[in-house]
Amino acid sequence: MKRGWKITITIVACIAALLLVIRFVGSPIAKLVIENNSEAWIGRQVSIGSLSVSVLTGRVHIKDLHVTDEGDTTEFVGWQDLSVSISLPRLIGKHVYLRHIHLTDFNVNIWSDGSRFNFSDLPQRFSSDDSTAVQDTTPSAWRISLNDIRLYEGNFAYDDKSRAQHWQFEHLHLVVPGLQFGAGQTDAGLRFDLPDDAGTVILRGAYNMQSNMYSLIADLHNIDLHTFMPLAQDYLATEGLDGMLGAHLVAHGILDDVTGVEMQGNINIDGLDIRDKDRKSVAEVDRIDVGIKRIALKDMTLDFDSVVIDSMALNITRDKQGNTISRLLSPEKKELPQATDTTATATEEESATQSSFTGKSPSLNIGMFALRNSNVNYTDKTLFSKFNYRIRALSATAKDLTLDGQNHILLNASLPKGGSMMLNLRGSLNIMKKDSRIVAMLRNVQLEDLSPWTEYMFAYPVKKGTLSLTSDNSLQKGQIDGLQKIEIFDLHLGRKQNRLDAELKNIPLKSAVALMTDVNGKILLEVPVVGDLKEPKFSLGKVIGLAIGNLILKATAAPFVAMAQAHNINAGDLSQMSINLMQPDLGLEQYQKLDLIAQMMHEQDDLSLKMTQQFNLKHAIEEQALFNIKREYYKHSNSDAIGSLTLLDIEKIQKIANTDPQFRQYADPLLPKRGTLTARAVEYYTQDSLESQVLRQAEIRNRILTRYMTKQQDIREKRITITTDSRDNLMSYKGQERYEVTSEMKDEE
Repeated sequence: MKRGWKITITIVACIAALLLVIRFVGSPIAKLVIENNSEAWIGRQVSIGSLSVSVLTGRVHIKDLHVTDEGDTTEFVGWQDLSVSISLPRLIGKHVYLRHIHLTDFNVNIWSDGSRFNFSDLPQRFSSDDSTAVQDTTPSAWRISLNDIRLYEGNFAYDDKSRAQHWQFEHLHLVVPGLQFGAGQTDAGLRFDLPDDAGTVILRGAYNMQSNMYSLIADLHNIDLHTFMPLAQDYLATEGLDGMLGAHLVAHGILDDVTGVEMQGNINIDGLDIRDKDRKSVAEVDRIDVGIKRIALKDMTLDFDSVVIDSMALNITRDKQGNTISRLLSPEKKELPQATDTTATATEEESATQSSFTGKSPSLNIGMFALRNSNVNYTDKTLFSKFNYRIRALSATAKDLTLDGQNHILLNASLPKGGSMMLNLRGSLNIMKKDSRIVAMLRNVQLEDLSPWTEYMFAYPVKKGTLSLTSDNSLQKGQIDGLQKIEIFDLHLGRKQNRLDAELKNIPLKSAVALMTDVNGKILLEVPVVGDLKEPKFSLGKVIGLAIGNLILKATAAPFVAMAQAHNINAGDLSQMSINLMQPDLGLEQYQKLDLIAQMMHEQDDLSLKMTQQFNLKHAIEEQALFNIKREYYKHSNSDAIGSLTLLDIEKIQKIANTDPQFRQYADPLLPKRGTLTARAVEYYTQDSLESQVLRQAEIRNRILTRYMTKQQDIREKRITITTDSRDNLMSYKGQERYEVTSEMKDEE
């Protein structure tokens, strides 16, 4: 800091000495002296059109001055006319007092190559290793007063060669009432208008030389955001930035600590419009208001009183390369040139300074956040048909919003044709590392508008239908575990588009819709969603689509179960029907299931029935052998049991215990002497005879079922297939005796 003051005081003293030289040597000679020695003094060529001095009034008038870059002929600084008035007597009291500084047609050309500026050598030229000189020119020894500073028709150009960016400001008008530098407080005021009516900047500053502390107040009025295009392109892939910026900012800190600056104030932006590389609008906002409570770079604190976004419009287009938002936030990275050896130390110091505070995680707090009256226009070009969806009246509110803390965010929006959306988030916004719960609800969504998505997933367009959804999701450190409850009403699908290579084109969607629709035209689904959000290929839409696909497959695999559930019928498990191997006919429970199945087949003309009789043949032979010997005992003991046995007779026979003394007294003399009762009975009736009897009984059961369904339930015979499983399968079967009930359903195409 002392070095900077030394340079300033030295330059001012040189001005005073120059005035004296000019006075006694003469203006023409002084002009030649300056031009001939400028390169030795400042390393640059200086040319002066004319120079005049009045010692009596302390006025200096320099016209047509031009200063080149170091070792170059391009202009660094120049002006058409400079008028300076200085009070020479006050120099005796170590008070540099300039009454006025007026410049006309002033030009400054600054450039940087990423490692240095074209003025980087000047501080070194004015520096000195003489510690005594520094002591003699400390700020406490001098006072400086600069008054009535005016710049007319100023031009400023800045070239950032490392980023290939050029900033040009023309017709600048600058008015500074005064700058005061002394032993204590220093105050300064500055006002200038940006060219082409691009806004006004008013700066007021205060600096205390003893404490080295400063404060700066900046008021920005109607600043055209297009001015900041080169800077914005470092962070956004944009070719258009419009809007008007206003701000009242107060910054304070210590000059020795660049990162210690703190800031308060407010910022507002009107008419923001950000356009992409194709100059198409991506984001438009009528008004943004930001109240800054405290921003501190050193501890990475971002504390806002409020952030209010009013009337935002987002235009999001998704294609196979990404979407407009991701592309906007991914500008092309430019390689910076390597720093030279002369700046290596400075670069290392800068890196060390940055790492001292940028390594910290930012602390964000927004006292009140509000998004009002906004819209999102979403277009998806990755589907087979163009999908466009507009969300209107989008609003969101939150209080004490933080990155890692507990938040409560409410979001509401209107969807096309009377639909609505609500989202409620409780927990952390950092869903990859913290826990959150998100509950979302959709109501009265018109499925016809989502037809391109159903085409993409299932190859079916939607002609009609409404959807309501409740989505409850827990997110724990990047893992999602959720349940989606879906209610669909009056769904009508169009003809299947076989030409489309849909994700789940083989799923019989139309048949499943018919199966899952209840008598009121409603479908109820519960879809679980589980996955890792950190997985690059994770897609919430695809996970939900696959889960729905699995539900549809289950419905079509067991259509009678799906229909029973849709009709709210407590029919048990319609995928199977138990049988009694010793009964050729069925019981009441079985006939009730057959009635339900027949009812559903009448409602679905394209539904076919297949019933396959399954049992373990070895066990059935053993059971048949025992039944046969018990039947003989039953007839012997009941002289009235003649002819065909009734169901009541069969039940009585099956209740006879193997250990019944009277039964054993009858059976033991008839059966072979060795082995268990079952083995003796099988040997008595022979294996082959028993197997034929069992299979004959099974065939009788099949005929009874077929006759019941075709004659009594009036189902066309070609829609029914009732068989017994193959002998090999019967030998290896291990389940309960049953009919396996399946179906086939040909989807309309």
